[in-house]
Amino acid sequence: MRNVPKKQHYVPQFLLKNWSQGKKKQIFVFDKKTNKSFLSGIKSIAHENNFYEDETLGYENNTEIKLSELESDSAPIISKIISEGTIKNLTDSEHKQLCLFSAVQMLRTNNTREFLEGFNEILSERIQGWSIDKNYKVENFSNMSKEEVKSSSIRILNSLPGELVGNFINKELILLKAPSECCFFTSDHPITMHNHFPREHRGNLGIGLYGIEIYFPISPKYCLSFICSEMAAEIKQAVTNHRAAKNLGVAKQQDISEVELMFECFVNKTPSQMLPVNMDFNNSLQVISSTRFIYSASADFSLAFDMLKTNPEIATQSKVVNGSKVS
Repeated sequence: MRNVPKKQHYVPQFLLKNWSQGKKKQIFVFDKKTNKSFLSGIKSIAHENNFYEDETLGYENNTEIKLSELESDSAPIISKIISEGTIKNLTDSEHKQLCLFSAVQMLRTNNTREFLEGFNEILSERIQGWSIDKNYKVENFSNMSKEEVKSSSIRILNSLPGELVGNFINKELILLKAPSECCFFTSDHPITMHNHFPREHRGNLGIGLYGIEIYFPISPKYCLSFICSEMAAEIKQAVTNHRAAKNLGVAKQQDISEVELMFECFVNKTPSQMLPVNMDFNNSLQVISSTRFIYSASADFSLAFDMLKTNPEIATQSKVVNGSKVS
């Protein structure tokens, strides 16, 4: 018999511990479906019983064991970053391990299951819309049951990270640092993405797309950010060109201080000091991307309250957008 715990966390406890306080290791939690906040021990959040147990695989499924091993290998690296306050001392193997851990974390939460359910529902609606006969059955297609969704998500978790990790490795890694009066949120789906470059009639949050930015908070004070390598290269080149023009006395009179700070983050691996407005943006991504719960080292969830008051659909919106219904 395998010694596998019944309570299986989809956000590692060693990460959640960084937001906790006191002997009881309690963390502040905001439930965006009830619009309420409360204190909880880290053992009681971000988990479900037998979350990675797949009945179709039975004892052949060792997902929880593999995740535990991955966490054991990754925890010292994240601890090193937090204690040193920099990523400049990461070895190549530590960087790759961090990228693998991030790729797995992106896929191991309920977000994947909600995406599969949403996609299946949209596909079913489209098929029904195409058919005159509402009882018409399409060969090899059926609505997925909860168990089928769970099984598919576990199979994805066991197969896809190996394909995605290269996307993380090839991006420019920087470390974001919160101002003293602020703290990063995390959530039940802590990996968030943003892209400043829209694609008309298409999504722009693909992990390999130009301009994509991936955020992964590792403590209230620090957040990893994986930046599109093409965009980073353009920033480096722009600063290099400006400095050369300045030395020649032909530089344009323009303020590029923010771009130069990014240049330093890319080249010298100095932490990027966040402004409060940047923190609100980063934390808003956690509110939007979370399945249900947001976690913090502070009891202040005013940002989440305000967002839900203005846009209550954030609490229940689907992880998949039906493009046919977007005007």
